[in-house]
Amino acid sequence: MEATVSRKRVDKQERKREITRAALELFAERGFEAASVSGIAQAANVSKGTIYLYFDSKEDLFFSAVAAWIDGMVSQTSGAISPNLRPAERLRALVHAMVELFISDQHSVRIAAAVFQVYLCNPRLLSERNVTRQLFQGARDAVTQVLLDGVSQRAFHPDIARNAEKIAINLLAYLDGIGLHHYMSKDYFDLVEQVDFHLDSLIEHLRRPCAKRGDE
Repeated sequence: MEATVSRKRVDKQERKREITRAALELFAERGFEAASVSGIAQAANVSKGTIYLYFDSKEDLFFSAVAAWIDGMVSQTSGAISPNLRPAERLRALVHAMVELFISDQHSVRIAAAVFQVYLCNPRLLSERNVTRQLFQGARDAVTQVLLDGVSQRAFHPDIARNAEKIAINLLAYLDGIGLHHYMSKDYFDLVEQVDFHLDSLIEHLRRPCAKRGDE
């Protein structure tokens, strides 16, 4: 009996993942407005009614799909980073992994554009959802943890711990902006080179006081 209940739970979780994957593909391809719940149901090989068993609305489905996509990227990038690296090297490796995944993932820009479209066309959602907090919590936590590890290992100044989340928010916002700028500018500049330029200054700021004591 327990095995049957567990099996049903797994099946429901997998069905929800299948729906979010199909939705993400359609949102990336057509944008939020043009992608219909009926089309998503067809792509996921389920009925339209089944969609509403898992999601309250098209908006709910959209954010669930984008959140799953972001969490998957964070897991993929964080899992590829060796915990044995020094904090500064870990931070650089984590950011590089995010940038490389963004460059190689053809859906990234289209999905980001779909997110912007939702908010431009549905301003009420701004008051209903804290998107920055909800969608990017995993990425923010990953960066924050590297910063805190750097403080505990005395590689970064102790004051960094107090502002770790703010630094993480600023870094991720920078990556969003430089990524969009790179996409719009095409071959005007090398994205990795520009990100490294920014990281050099950030890491110097994080550990400058420690360098005097030879802690790094």
